Amino acid sequence: MNDLDPLVASGLDALPIQAAILNDSGVIRYTNRAWQEFGAANDFTGNPDTIGVNYLAVCDESDDPDAATAADGLRCILDGDEATFSFEYPCHSPDEQRWFMMRAAAFDHEGERYVFVFHLNITDRVLAEHAADARADRLEDLAALLSHDLRNPLAVALGYAEMLAADLPDDDRLDRVQRSLDRMEELIDDALVLARREDEVEVEPLELSREVRDAWAQVPTKSATLSVVDDLVFDANASLTAHLFENLFRNAVEHGGEDVAVRVGATADGFYVEDDGPGFASEVRADAFETGVSTAHEGTGLGLAIVAAVAEAHGWSVRATESEAGGARIEVGNVSVADESGSRS
Repeated sequence: MNDLDPLVASGLDALPIQAAILNDSGVIRYTNRAWQEFGAANDFTGNPDTIGVNYLAVCDESDDPDAATAADGLRCILDGDEATFSFEYPCHSPDEQRWFMMRAAAFDHEGERYVFVFHLNITDRVLAEHAADARADRLEDLAALLSHDLRNPLAVALGYAEMLAADLPDDDRLDRVQRSLDRMEELIDDALVLARREDEVEVEPLELSREVRDAWAQVPTKSATLSVVDDLVFDANASLTAHLFENLFRNAVEHGGEDVAVRVGATADGFYVEDDGPGFASEVRADAFETGVSTAHEGTGLGLAIVAAVAEAHGWSVRATESEAGGARIEVGNVSVADESGSRS
């Protein structure tokens, strides 16, 4: 194989990956600058460009099982059994944990068989995956705590509060205790929705008007009013959808006041919930669906985060904007909606 064209060599030297070209025997014929710098930085014995070194022999001499995997993959390519090969492996140094992905592909040049090999540092991605797994484990622990260790004593407390209220019907203090315990139960339900987010959910055809009115009946709405101006049938998980509407209605009452007017209707690809309250402040709107964001005095900042979690579980989009009355409007899009013929869009 002739020397590489200077332009091609310069381009390969500019890549942030360790790249090499091997002949059909596994001997290294070319390495780029990153390959050479990596060898020098990691105390490779000999010339760090490794030109003339048999890559397969080095792998065979190693007692590292990843080296054996690399050698087996390269031989499959050289033998014509596979066109490409790829695998990920750890390559830790004394100072840091590192992971790489090796990829290889065969090509022919002037009647000879060669393999292009490169190693890409994927440490950031792997560490992010590890962190995500750790967060998922913590959420599972939180869900177990909420669903068992907290729910059980809360149920006992609610039961005794109800018995005391029956014996002392005129005691306002017990009423306040019951309201506080009911609020704790709502918060546990909401936190469980966030903690148990699933990648895939079971869906069924739901009628917007029915889901809206059922959810409205579950929320303390005081003097607020509800109007459903459009109806549609859409595919969703009934339990998660109930959480979505309940939190939207609770959010409207908490922020819009006791006599807020709430409207629900259809859009081209989903539905909306809007009110005639004060709406979103411009500095809050962009972060409205983040956990902990709330402008209400007693708000937890979980309501719209749960709406976003439910939307994400279904593959829906969700957007906070302004209603025609100047209040808050939440639009849920990318929903699987049935048309008059029953087909889904």
